[in-house]
Amino acid sequence: MRLPFFTLLIGSCILLFSCKENGKEEIAKIVTEWQDKEIIFPKNLVFTRYGQDTIQYEMPESDYKILLYVDSVGCTGCKLQLHKWNEFIAEVDSLTSGSVPVLFFFHPKDKRELTYLLKRDGVTIPVCLDENDRLNSINQFPSRDDFQCFLLDKDNKVVYIGNPIHNIRIREMYLSRIAPEAHIPTTPSRNTITEIDQTEFNLGTLKRGNPTTVTALIRNIGEVPLVVYETRASCGCTSVSYKKEPTVPGSSMEIEITYNAEDPGYFNRTVSIYGNMDNSPLIIRLKGNTN
Repeated sequence: MRLPFFTLLIGSCILLFSCKENGKEEIAKIVTEWQDKEIIFPKNLVFTRYGQDTIQYEMPESDYKILLYVDSVGCTGCKLQLHKWNEFIAEVDSLTSGSVPVLFFFHPKDKRELTYLLKRDGVTIPVCLDENDRLNSINQFPSRDDFQCFLLDKDNKVVYIGNPIHNIRIREMYLSRIAPEAHIPTTPSRNTITEIDQTEFNLGTLKRGNPTTVTALIRNIGEVPLVVYETRASCGCTSVSYKKEPTVPGSSMEIEITYNAEDPGYFNRTVSIYGNMDNSPLIIRLKGNTN
């Protein structure tokens, strides 16, 4: 049985719970438009392995499927987060005995970059390189990339809209719907209060190919353990590392950020830290020049 529209709306509003400037009206409008909307797939689709080798693949009949569309705008590596998709796909397969397919449709601006990313992160599922952007032309997806991922039912109608890789709450919604008996929901902690000494790092002048690491210290001055749900970098040349266990009140968490400069010139990168803090997400900025 399909969940009531109000439940779907609330779940989708969670997508941008930290971005007040976007407004719930915009989210509600998108949800209203896309609820129960059927996704039309073009005929004669060509699927590949690693975006390179053509393979025989027919979309299977299933109660649910997950569709990710990635357009050619912006940083492909930042949008994809392929290593996290690998983890999510493995979890979906484990909970559903492999009965829920995950479909990747790419409209790449740089096919070679995409092939490299797929191979680098070991993504073995078939993917469709939609170089003529036929899927989007037919369905006219929202322009925002956080609304270009869908949980579909057996009739290819939208159940949920939102990216489970970028938001832990959306992830819980997807898994609870496709595997209600097998999935054990994760209940986020109550919010706590944090302090951070430095939110902007001037890295000076860097040489290309020489990674530079900085450490941001987040202190938990609240009353409940601090839990970081997700980190998101503004480009694929920035990586984040931290200990996954909760940080108890009175203790601190170290966030290590490594920037590997690739392009010459001025850079201004950000890392967003999502967690159960009142000021989530924390934004950390890296600035400097590359020669």
